[in-house]
Amino acid sequence: MFATRVSRALSLATRQTLSTQRDDGSWLATPAPRITETALCTLALAHSPHPGADRAAERGRAWLANGAAPQNHHPVAHAVEVALLSLALDAGGPIDVSHPSFADRALSARARLLQAIALYTGRAPSGGTGPAALRTQLATAVAAQGRLKHWTRVELRSAHALVETHFGDRTSARHAARMVADEQSPSGDFFGNPVTTALAALALQAAAPGTAAARRCAEYLLTSQLPDGTWRFSTSDVWDTALTVRAFHGAAAFDRHGLPAAVAFLVAAQNPDGGWPYRSGVESDNDTTAAALIALDGVSGAPGTTIRAGLRHLIRQQTADGLWRTWQSAGDPPVDDVVAHVVTALDRHSGHPRVPLAAARGWLGERLGEKGRWHAGWYRGLPYATAEVLPALGTAVHAGGHPAARTLAETRNPDGGWPVEATGPSTPAATGLALAALERGGLPDEEHWAPALGYLVETQRDDGTWPGVPLMYGPRPLLTHYPTHTHAFAVGGLFAGQRRLRTAAGVGASACKEG
Repeated sequence: MFATRVSRALSLATRQTLSTQRDDGSWLATPAPRITETALCTLALAHSPHPGADRAAERGRAWLANGAAPQNHHPVAHAVEVALLSLALDAGGPIDVSHPSFADRALSARARLLQAIALYTGRAPSGGTGPAALRTQLATAVAAQGRLKHWTRVELRSAHALVETHFGDRTSARHAARMVADEQSPSGDFFGNPVTTALAALALQAAAPGTAAARRCAEYLLTSQLPDGTWRFSTSDVWDTALTVRAFHGAAAFDRHGLPAAVAFLVAAQNPDGGWPYRSGVESDNDTTAAALIALDGVSGAPGTTIRAGLRHLIRQQTADGLWRTWQSAGDPPVDDVVAHVVTALDRHSGHPRVPLAAARGWLGERLGEKGRWHAGWYRGLPYATAEVLPALGTAVHAGGHPAARTLAETRNPDGGWPVEATGPSTPAATGLALAALERGGLPDEEHWAPALGYLVETQRDDGTWPGVPLMYGPRPLLTHYPTHTHAFAVGGLFAGQRRLRTAAGVGASACKEG
């Protein structure tokens, strides 16, 4: 009877997925709203003379003022959203960037952006470097450039333009604005990223008012505002599609009705460099490239040339120490889930030059030994990190299951589900990921499986979906909730549970025959 309930839940989830597949074969979800995008876009339009900008800014402020709560899972995320909320609502007071976490190399850029916006809008920054030191830092960073992600480069130049405007250097500000405008798409946006686009809009309005670039930017912000007054973070059609294929491949209805078009989309989404971007039309990143290759493993319709080009791209991206960065930028460190995904992708596909993977596997083992757990770079939470790293470690058998899986099992809540982090409330996504991790870690104990499957069945909505919480980092350390991700993670756990139930039934049947 329980197996029947799981099968019904999977059938309902599969029907929902097939009904939401787009004409081009992809899946794409609008992220849940949060303060960051709406505050930045509201602020940009509040400083724009474009017709309709003031009304759009009013709608944004109305949403922000109606109980929008800053994220609180990380001190920098909280500080960023508190500051942006204050700036958008013109609440007065200093913009606080004094928390020690802002000193982290990966997060210091957030402080610089907040300081630059505060100076431009006449708000005093509290903490961080002084205005003169900030000006020097930005000028030095712009001159150095280095290998930066395209949107990071635009955000850096935008901050530079705002600070130069504050200091009255119109020549330097205009030069920075021209470099920003060079990256603008014909639609007026910057890489489909509302954070980058809003920052560029502020810079263009400050340093190059009245230009076509400033006008197109404002028009894009006006047309991308949603009916509730919000703007949302970037969509991620390539990542969402790879994730969906990884979750559903093997289900008969999905393989027949959804998989062929999804494979065709992923093949078409490959960039000329052989990699895949998280969304169509932007630069390749190592995690999405690996995820696409994992998704295309064992499916028909993916040309060998596509697979080989993707593998060659990953091989070229390997660093001297045998690891992989999240992106191609020199400043991006290797993180557990990305290294694991690349190793898994290279393991899954034959026919490529032999790639030394021992250093990467050793590094993952060391990370577990040092930290007691793995930490993912793209998603928050122990279940995701554990589920995604385990496949990269090979097929070694551990008595009683892999230690990382046992550690994860101990965090299960009394309601049968798993929290994103220990002691938190259970969520369907975390529970599905935990079950996938238990399967991959060889932890068959019935005491974990039955309650978790019951939790997933009971929390499924009538339309086949599950409620979700923000899990994906973007931009770090802020979190975003994509319904497609919650759906894929929950489904992955149900499929793992279904396989577990069938195995248990087979073992039971064999025992009866022997008896």
